Amino acid sequence: MTASGVEIEFARPGFELSVHLEWDERVLVLFGPSGSGKSTLLECLLGLHPLASTRIRLDGRWLDDPKRGLRTRIEERGLGWVPQAPTLFPHLDVAGNLAFGRRRAGAKADISMHRAIEVLELGSLLHRSVDELSGGEQSRVALGRALASGPKALLLDEPLAALDLALRARVLPYLMRVRDELDLPLVYITHDSDEAMLIGDRVAVLHQGKVVEAGQPREVLWSRAVLPLSEALGMENLLEVRGSAPSDEPRVSTASGLELIVPWPVAAGEQISIGCPAHEILIALEEPRGISARNILPARILRVDEAEGDVLVHLDAGEPLVAKLTPGALRRLGLSPGTQVYAIIKAQALRRVR
Repeated sequence: MTASGVEIEFARPGFELSVHLEWDERVLVLFGPSGSGKSTLLECLLGLHPLASTRIRLDGRWLDDPKRGLRTRIEERGLGWVPQAPTLFPHLDVAGNLAFGRRRAGAKADISMHRAIEVLELGSLLHRSVDELSGGEQSRVALGRALASGPKALLLDEPLAALDLALRARVLPYLMRVRDELDLPLVYITHDSDEAMLIGDRVAVLHQGKVVEAGQPREVLWSRAVLPLSEALGMENLLEVRGSAPSDEPRVSTASGLELIVPWPVAAGEQISIGCPAHEILIALEEPRGISARNILPARILRVDEAEGDVLVHLDAGEPLVAKLTPGALRRLGLSPGTQVYAIIKAQALRRVR
């Protein structure tokens, strides 16, 4: 038996959610464009839609099972929920907000509270008013309040969506600490492919209320089933890199040795994640010369996917990369699996994810 699974049927005017999904991994990412049903699915896990037909098991624990006549009350589900907006209590300071979550933790209240403060580094903020906090600090406190409740699982509904790129980069490491240091099942909603690949052990892609693909994040997010959604989702390549030794231009390299020039300084040995949109990668049959692009990478085509006017070309450049072309460009270049090409990436097309 798999550790977690959901069977949900729920209809409301203009929308129908029909999801059957099972997973053994600890961190499941629900991924898809706005309106695909991600938040509604999370609300069903919380028990907020009593008219929904639900059969839910999280980390081996049944919450709803019609066959057994089981329908767990909302307050007894033991789920920590972090919505898109932090929704902190303005009349309480940070300590007061954490204490509100602590009331649900029972005998482990002190342990849950201490661990939340430690992992999210909230000690210096405890006596601050929430009105004095930055957006990133408010997000950490909202996450801390959920952890202080001693949840059996954590549900995160686009926790970085309200933050700009700089604040996302500051908060993301805390989310990853929660993932890595706390033994909690996570269900994490995002429509950002970078977050999905960084956070998730498994990803389920939703579209119009149904799961269109599920599996390992890197494989699923570039699958043929997800191709028609790539434009709406702003798909990006994601690479884990380290800063290289100082030179005339800032450089980073992957574990496999792929080297890239980036547009911002990176300290030697510093580990970061960088993203590059698929449409920013150009492909040439011959090595180009006399161009401004700083990254020209020998590569081999692994496969070509076409769907609804889009083409994704999967490359092996020492690291897997995906380029997005038009059907006309594909035909003009005569690209097919096994073709040796050059992938061209402008340094300015790269962005620092964390």
